[in-house]
Amino acid sequence: MNWMPSASLLVNLLTALFIPFVFGETEIRFAGQTKFVVNETSTTVIRLIIERIGEPANVTAIVSLYGDDTGDFFDTYAAAFIPVGETNRTVYIAVCDDDLPEPDETFIFHLTLQKPSANVKLGWPRTVTVTILSNDNAFGIISFNMPFSITVREPRGRNESVPLTLIREKGTYGMVTVTFEVEGGPNPPEEDLSPVKGNITFPPGRATVVYNLTVLDDEVPENDEIFLIQLKSVEGGAEINTSRSSVEIIIKKNDSPVRFIQNVYLVPEEDHILLIPVVRGKDDNGHLIGSDEYEVSISYVIITGNSTAHAQQNLDFIDLQATPTIVFPPFIHESHLKFQIVDDTIPEIAESFHVVLLKDTLQGDAVLLGPSIVQITIKPNDKPYGVLSFNSILFERIVVIDEDTTSRYGLS
Repeated sequence: MNWMPSASLLVNLLTALFIPFVFGETEIRFAGQTKFVVNETSTTVIRLIIERIGEPANVTAIVSLYGDDTGDFFDTYAAAFIPVGETNRTVYIAVCDDDLPEPDETFIFHLTLQKPSANVKLGWPRTVTVTILSNDNAFGIISFNMPFSITVREPRGRNESVPLTLIREKGTYGMVTVTFEVEGGPNPPEEDLSPVKGNITFPPGRATVVYNLTVLDDEVPENDEIFLIQLKSVEGGAEINTSRSSVEIIIKKNDSPVRFIQNVYLVPEEDHILLIPVVRGKDDNGHLIGSDEYEVSISYVIITGNSTAHAQQNLDFIDLQATPTIVFPPFIHESHLKFQIVDDTIPEIAESFHVVLLKDTLQGDAVLLGPSIVQITIKPNDKPYGVLSFNSILFERIVVIDEDTTSRYGLS
């Protein structure tokens, strides 16, 4: 009986003839996972498998870190002896958990032979990459670096900047952007501060940034206002220090209102003193508002005309102020303009004059509100429209009228 090999057996034999290991070669290479992404912790260990294929042989393989030792691993060198009777060995590389802020770092470990020979060679893969993710706040911890509460005054006639100092502690890698928002009041923040939300950027390597917030001169009477500047979110890998993520800004009461209480006075012509109140630091309901701890002054002007409907200064009235300026000392909220109404014997119709507060002369932390013009009218006096009476012969003698013959009789 003749034995004939099967077709599959012939194929296997021919394939074996072309395997390089039939010529006595041995190959060493990494097996399994060759790319690792890990955290920097004290328990992070990287497991590397080294295998031998081909002709059995005693082989010692070396795993070593490529480049400088940065202190990120406890050992950067490991040796693995694979005896003839085994095909693989496992080595372990432990990550060193330090306190240094670091960004993502990628390292390469190379596989080499302790004693290279003609029959033993390196195969593929022969390198392993290990990426240690950013750690120890490599991109920083963002917070305010200033007192929690600061007090500012609203500037007069201009805007003023309030510097906000932020710091990036720990690491300063990369560009980091933190968002902020202004809250509080009671008035809308947009009326007093600008901007009320936005972004603050730390360039790479920068640990301190000063951001200027603008206090606006809004010319609106206000009592103390409290605003909170709050860090909301951050991009770029950093964190926000929640214990120092806000700053309180107090804008002191300001823009004390100056105005008349009413805008029209109607007075009789008689010798008396007319008092016209001028107030500062009070709203329409008489409640205190705005600053009052400083002196405020404002000038006024008297406006008259030339017609009979206009009162004439020093003839119909007298300004009793020594100077045309009203002064409010600190914490004084009311003053008076005094006018002497002159009582003459000249018949006159209603006569008026005006007193106008001059905005451009206002000095101190105050704003001019309405009514800022007052009209004083002196009532008609001394019988300006004349006196009606009979001018008749009836007052001199008795007149007898015959009713039957007289139908009309004239009086003068």
